[in-house]
Amino acid sequence: MYSGLVNTVARRTGLAVLDAEDCAQHIWMTLYKKRKTIRDPVALPAWLIKTTHREAARIARRLRPDADIETAEELSDSGDLPDEVIIQLEHRTVFDIALRQLDPRCRRLLEALFYSPHKPSYKAIAKSLNILPNSIGPLRNRCLQKLKEILQKMGYDLD
Repeated sequence: MYSGLVNTVARRTGLAVLDAEDCAQHIWMTLYKKRKTIRDPVALPAWLIKTTHREAARIARRLRPDADIETAEELSDSGDLPDEVIIQLEHRTVFDIALRQLDPRCRRLLEALFYSPHKPSYKAIAKSLNILPNSIGPLRNRCLQKLKEILQKMGYDLD
């Protein structure tokens, strides 16, 4: 469930693909060893991000002792500061967890509206969900309300 998150954090720290996979393997072993100390499942994404970032930085320093971690981060795909990237990843992970708790129709609708890279038309979305195009707006509002309730139950205040 969180493999993409761990891999993304490792890669954004500047690790090559194979090094990022080694980092991820270390993270999963660490999580397994510390599984009894994690009391709040909602905090798991943040723990994974911080732990992966530290481990990736350690690996990067070992592989390139003359390069500091900021240099490795500058080589990443993002121009954002590392803390900003970590916060964005954490928010995205929490949102993805909440999205998975929605019923399949709401999840498919919100993914089509907000995640689809090619921005499908309402007509195409309606056809894929087997609903009328003019039903998308009211359904979207209900689905967003459900998502907001899920996020609030997870401890995020959206008001």
